[in-house]
Amino acid sequence: YSGKSALRFFDGATMMTYQTPHKAFETIYCRNKPAPQGCDDISKGFSKSRPNAPVSSFEVKASQVGDQAGRGIFAKVDIPKGAYIGVDQSMNSITVTPTTYGIISSHVEEYDEAAGLDAVVEFLWGYGFESNLYGESSYVVDSTILTFVNHGCNGTYNAATETTIGTEMTVNADEFDADYFSHDPYNLAVARHLPHSQNSGTFALRDIKAGEEILNNYLDFTTDEENWKDDVRDLRNQCLGKGVGSITDVERGGLPSMKVWRDGK
Repeated sequence: YSGKSALRFFDGATMMTYQTPHKAFETIYCRNKPAPQGCDDISKGFSKSRPNAPVSSFEVKASQVGDQAGRGIFAKVDIPKGAYIGVDQSMNSITVTPTTYGIISSHVEEYDEAAGLDAVVEFLWGYGFESNLYGESSYVVDSTILTFVNHGCNGTYNAATETTIGTEMTVNADEFDADYFSHDPYNLAVARHLPHSQNSGTFALRDIKAGEEILNNYLDFTTDEENWKDDVRDLRNQCLGKGVGSITDVERGGLPSMKVWRDGK
């Protein structure tokens, strides 16, 4: 032992090896009997046995959800029940990690000179969804046309996760089911494939005919108690015609600008 610090070459690439376990560790971990949760192909975000409806199978048209819905995504071909929705490009999503989002947020909040970043934050607020799967707030924005998939009110969604929860009208806004949204931070399989499972977990819940609008359950994207009540309330208002979605809101200038947000803090 040389006595020199083992952290001499501890750079960003080294840090990533700690955040994302090596394949060998996952292989050994998943050999346990019974197999731990997260070791199946579906939990890893992709299963070869499941068909996929590629992004090219969809098109953007005016939504049929309502006058306030803006654009929507429609199937150009028949999609069988259980098929992935656009898994072929799911890993091209824009992921803003907690560290990156924290740096951006602190700069736009504290420094007027950082006003150039205002558009970045407003883009994330309007087109992305917030997640705390990495321990703190991060944002993910679908980089394909699937970012325009609308919420299906009153359980009318035809594409969602296999463990989708209730509708905006049936869940209790004051009761957050932490067990449903929690994940084991020490699960090697989950840690290694978290970006895959986070971005590719949407399936067709039934046979979808060509021409049908694709609708999701936005409650599936709520991952923490802090946002649960607001998300349920916002979706209820949208479904009752009293509000609009975040994309429509930001494009109409409805979301507060970062300058207004800073001045109000």
